Parts: sequence; structure tokens; C-alpha cells
Amino acid sequence: MSPERSLALLRERLAPTRAQAYPIADPAKKTAAVLVPLFEREDKLQVLYTRRADFLPSHQGEVAFPGGKVEKTDADLLATALRETHEEIGLRPEAVEVLGSLSMISTLASGFSVAPFVGVISYPMKLRADPSEVAEIFSVPLDVLSDQRFRGNYRWRQGADYPAILYGEQTIWGLTMRITLALLELLQERAA
Repeated sequence: MSPERSLALLRERLAPTRAQAYPIADPAKKTAAVLVPLFEREDKLQVLYTRRADFLPSHQGEVAFPGGKVEKTDADLLATALRETHEEIGLRPEAVEVLGSLSMISTLASGFSVAPFVGVISYPMKLRADPSEVAEIFSVPLDVLSDQRFRGNYRWRQGADYPAILYGEQTIWGLTMRITLALLELLQERAA
């Protein structure tokens, strides 16, 4: 599918963000927001990811979308996603065309409710990883993410195996994979 067609489908199918606010329901609850940045390179739509620093207290070295916990100064969940993205990878909020949001998703282990927002950014873009949080910034073509040949399993801490997308040296699993799959589901052509 062409990048133009993919973006048109997302604009049509994502929940609108500007028509309604995304209030922070209960500041006492564990709530976070992330940005799913998309950009076009070499006639392919790419999804931008980060790999978290190995020394962080949680989720060390895991692939993630830029984002994080709500802070008291955030007006709403979209503000959280854009602020955290700017802090982590240097992408200014005004450089993002927010297309809409996916449904809230809860983490299985840490009890966070996460609001994913999808946005388009220009390529090439000037990004800088904050070394206190991000080890690496990379992208994966959308067609690779939907290709079953890149699916496999990830064994977490010598425990259970979890479904994963395996691309190069990156392992996309857990909440990040669930958000990625929700995005891919919106891009499925539906019968009339």
C-alpha cells in the first residue's frame, strides 16, 4: 500500500485528537502517553522507535515509542506524549502532525494505562537521543512490521516466551508490539 493511502486510512480511522481533549482522568493513577511517529522514506512509510537505555530502572534496553508518564504540568495526554517525545528524541511538538489516537492500552506488568497518539513527521528530521533515557533511535518500514516472516518469540528473563517482531538486531514485543499491531489493524483494507 502506498504511503499516501496508508496515511489517508489512518486519518479516516483514528480517533480525532483536536475535536476533543484527552483529559488526565485521575492524576493518582499510573497514566502515560506515547507518540507513534510515522515518516516517508524511499517511497515507504516508516515507524520510528527508540531503544531504552540499558541502565534505566525499568524496561532496560527494550524497544519503545517515545513517551512516558504524565506530569502535573501536562494539560492532557496528548501534551504528555509530545513533551516526552521532545525530551527523549528532540522532536519538537510543532514538527508533528497528529493524525489521531489509538485506544488506551494497559501494561501487563507495571499497571500503567497508556494513550498512544499517531503522528506524521518530515524526513529527513533532526533528532537527538537523550542519553539518560534513550540508547538508540531507529525506524522499521511498515511493510516489514506486517510481514509474518519477521515474527517470532522473545523469552523475557528466562521466563515465558512472548510474541515479537524481529527486525535486524531489534526485538519489538510487549506493549510496543501491541500498539504496533493496533496500528497495523487500522491499515487493513476492509471489504465493502
